Amino acid sequence: MSRLEGKDLRTLLFWIVIGIVGALVAVRYFHAAFPEAALNLKVSKGEAQQTARNFLAGNGMAVDGYQSSIVFHVDEDAKTYLEREAGLEQANKLMAGPVSVWAWDVRFFRPQQQEEFHVHVSPGGRVVDFSHTIEEARAGAKLDREAAKTLAETFARAQYPDFSDYDYLPAEANSIDRPNRRDWSFTWERRGFKAPARENGAPYRLRVSLQGDRPGGSAEFLKVPEEWRRGYQKLRSGNTFYGSMALIPYLFLNGGMLWVLFDLGRRGIIRWRGALKLGIVLAVLFFAMTANNWPVTRAGYDTNSSYSSFVLLHLVQAAAGSLALGLLVALTVAAAEPLYRSSQPDQLRLNAAWTLPGIRTKEFFRSSVVGLGMAAGHIGFVVLFYMLGSRVGVWAPQEIPYTDVLSTHFPWLYPLTIGVYAATSEEFLFRLFAIPFLMRFTKSRVLAVVLPAFFWGFLHSAYPQQPGYIRGIEVGLIGIVAGVVMLRYGILATLVWHYTVDAALISLFLLRSGNAYFRASGALVAAGALVPLIISGGFYLARRGFEPDEPLLNR
Repeated sequence: MSRLEGKDLRTLLFWIVIGIVGALVAVRYFHAAFPEAALNLKVSKGEAQQTARNFLAGNGMAVDGYQSSIVFHVDEDAKTYLEREAGLEQANKLMAGPVSVWAWDVRFFRPQQQEEFHVHVSPGGRVVDFSHTIEEARAGAKLDREAAKTLAETFARAQYPDFSDYDYLPAEANSIDRPNRRDWSFTWERRGFKAPARENGAPYRLRVSLQGDRPGGSAEFLKVPEEWRRGYQKLRSGNTFYGSMALIPYLFLNGGMLWVLFDLGRRGIIRWRGALKLGIVLAVLFFAMTANNWPVTRAGYDTNSSYSSFVLLHLVQAAAGSLALGLLVALTVAAAEPLYRSSQPDQLRLNAAWTLPGIRTKEFFRSSVVGLGMAAGHIGFVVLFYMLGSRVGVWAPQEIPYTDVLSTHFPWLYPLTIGVYAATSEEFLFRLFAIPFLMRFTKSRVLAVVLPAFFWGFLHSAYPQQPGYIRGIEVGLIGIVAGVVMLRYGILATLVWHYTVDAALISLFLLRSGNAYFRASGALVAAGALVPLIISGGFYLARRGFEPDEPLLNR
């Protein structure tokens, strides 16, 4: 039996301190770096659905016998415009008050029937938007402009208590002659309102549409200036450019992985059993996550197609996608493992790390502590990075404390799956494979660590942070640390780190929820990172030492 020596204790103390400092920084400054949108969700999904039903029934639209779905909708254009143009504080006031940005989107539909209804219910329980889809050939009245406008105004007054604060916009009135009816739309603009409060700010509008002489839809919305929209799209093109450029080295690494598979496979060096087992586990986990996401997927069902075909298609796509993702990880592990054995003979063998003898070793315990300490330090670093960066023009959008994950049956499954999959797929390619592979090509340990770190980093450029390259720098710097940690402590440490960071950050909105089940789900996923450490430490205390790791080393 082996024990922790002075060198081991110094290593553990260093990473524990890093973790404590990172956690304290994150707790203290998290919302300064990533401000949370002022969303007060007063109505639940069930209450929103009932509000939508009552609204439709009150307007003579029965939905008995219809299927329904509900997802959370965000007007991303309006939200981003207000954050960038009005500032976070003013944007929060507007979004929490006079400007409708988010809502429950309740849909009522019947398979293979074109007629359906969408009702948007605000977080406060008010209907802010609805649409009724019907066949173009359905018969209806052919009203003239004045008669249609009078009907639209009557509906708007009944639906919107502040309708008297709006001015009619004659130029925005439009009609479409259908085969058997005439449809109209009319628009009003809130008097004296601009967001932000300046001449070129965005006006707030209300639109009502008619299908013949029946209400066909209504919406209140912030009219984001088209010039600003084009400018922001141009700004976001930088993110697309950096992300696209990062695909080149990503494809290079995957090509190198396939070449290594071929070269080592013909020499009989590849160990397929463990790689394929891992691939199967990931495929099953990913398929379960996709199936769990069915309530959200179902909301996108096109009623022109067969419902059974829609279900079957998504099952096939989920199965094929899950198998492809699992196979990709399996191939990466199979190619990387021989390189890892050769380059780091003093680390635990990958296929032995998660066995009972491997868990009982000193290296497993040390890697768990290092990974957890690095994860907490990483979160603290990201908080400081964006908090200080905001002073020099770095911008990150507000976090919304709600996602579609809460619409799933088991909300803990998404962060668990993403944490496991991201940790394995990315660490195995950009650390386990790329570092020893590039060391052979470049003959430089520094380049072998730095290059894949930034290859990996700039693949994250699609995120909305600005400027477009900023996420590449942020993630790339962390990638350098991860490469050094892998070389010093082994791949197990970076696996623990990567899972912990992703699982913890994705679980934050669950932990902040007012629902006990959601909070428990978030805590369960985040605490999963502690399980290896607890088991390994428990064996150490019970047996008064660690199992000798010599038989399990790569050598």
